[in-house]
Amino acid sequence: MRKKVKGSLSVFFAMIMVAVMGLMFTMSECIRLYELHDFATEYTEIATESVFSEYNPYLWTNYKILAIDLGYGTENIGPGMLEQKALDYCKYNSSVESGHNYARLTAETAYASKYALLTDEQGQGVVTLGVKAAKEGMAAQVIDGIQGHIDSINNIEKVPVEEKAKNGKASLQEAKTANANARQSAADDDDPNTNPEDYPEPEDVEDNPLDAFDVLKESFSKGVLSTVTEVDKLSEAEIKVENMPSHRELEKGTMVLATDENLIDKALFIDYLLTNYGYFGHDLKHDGLKYEVEYLLSGKETDTQCLASVVEQIMLVREAANYATILSSPTMVAEAEAIAAVIAGFSMNPAIVELVKYAIIAAWAYAESTLDLRLILSGGKVAPVKTVDQWTSDVWHLSQVGNVNFKAKDCGVGLSYKEFLMAFLALRFNSTLAMRALDVMENALNSTEDYKLVKMDNMLWAADIEMGYSGKEMFLSLFNSSSAKDEGDYYIVKNRYLAY
Repeated sequence: MRKKVKGSLSVFFAMIMVAVMGLMFTMSECIRLYELHDFATEYTEIATESVFSEYNPYLWTNYKILAIDLGYGTENIGPGMLEQKALDYCKYNSSVESGHNYARLTAETAYASKYALLTDEQGQGVVTLGVKAAKEGMAAQVIDGIQGHIDSINNIEKVPVEEKAKNGKASLQEAKTANANARQSAADDDDPNTNPEDYPEPEDVEDNPLDAFDVLKESFSKGVLSTVTEVDKLSEAEIKVENMPSHRELEKGTMVLATDENLIDKALFIDYLLTNYGYFGHDLKHDGLKYEVEYLLSGKETDTQCLASVVEQIMLVREAANYATILSSPTMVAEAEAIAAVIAGFSMNPAIVELVKYAIIAAWAYAESTLDLRLILSGGKVAPVKTVDQWTSDVWHLSQVGNVNFKAKDCGVGLSYKEFLMAFLALRFNSTLAMRALDVMENALNSTEDYKLVKMDNMLWAADIEMGYSGKEMFLSLFNSSSAKDEGDYYIVKNRYLAY
């Protein structure tokens, strides 16, 4: 027969057990709190990466720019919809039913405490993202190329070629008028010492280069492109500049951006622009403007105006270069002198003959530059400063240059149209290029049905998102009275910065 033993628990042992259990529950709650923070971090990362995955696909496909339309196709302005999406993602992932929230953590708030728009700091986001989009390992090559093209343009002494041609012809015309008046006076007076034969009639050459200059210049002023390319094949797209980001008042982000610019970034940004934006001879089939790089350089309202502006810039460079070539060649200068002696010799004034000589040189340089432009726009290359062997036009037959199918010899080396664009881009401020790039992108987006409401000053590319979570005590709640229920609640805040 077994003997029954009665159990007993001393008060002292009971007090020890309470202390031990309190310690265990406290340690368990601390571990759980650590896990709550870990879960909050995980949910914040998932939510922010999820909203950043919803970038505008059109911008990425066509311009390699990653940015979120804060309106999501609507006219809504600001980060409100993005914040709600981030909160929804958090709630989904923290739900016991749809997620893995065994710690019972509830997503409460989402707030974009700081965010940057593409238009902030004069388009700094476009420059930053453009540099990232440029090909890796190309920096040194691009820098060398850009510097070489800048030097090719800057090393040419700027000469007012057209002004010299106009002034020389004006002086010649004044001399002709004075000569005619003197001849008439000699014929009309009774002075035996004056004779009309003392004032010889002006002579001319079969193809006067100054007359050819007038014809070319008038054609150029009426339609610059019609003298150098086939105008019926040009784009007629246009843009309402006054409505574009570069001209209107813009929404502002709340993030402070660094605007430090260095040579490598400049080079890569230019490489990005020439790779991802269309220009004459390089059609990327974008909606909106076709000559996008030309718009970056000129900011005009139509494709034809933008192209004409760039052509005029190239013309100025080529005029000065060709003027230098003629002056460096004694043979070419002698030809100009021979024509000047014929058409201005009647004046018997060496100063006028000299002035006409330089006017003829200027007209010749202008005609050769017209041929250069036709070559460049057809895909050829022209040397920065030509040699005599690379020369095409004949000063005795400049009227032939009026034929639009007549173009300069291809030098094989030198500057192509793309390289002229590269050099001109390098001479512009990044802020100017970036804001006009935003114009181009917004115009292209708004030309589609899906993105007709998108505005570039509502496109986010970087943000610091703050997520708030609530949770309740689990183990320590056993020690809380019902009247102090809310005192055991936790509130956890996590921040995540993301930028494309």
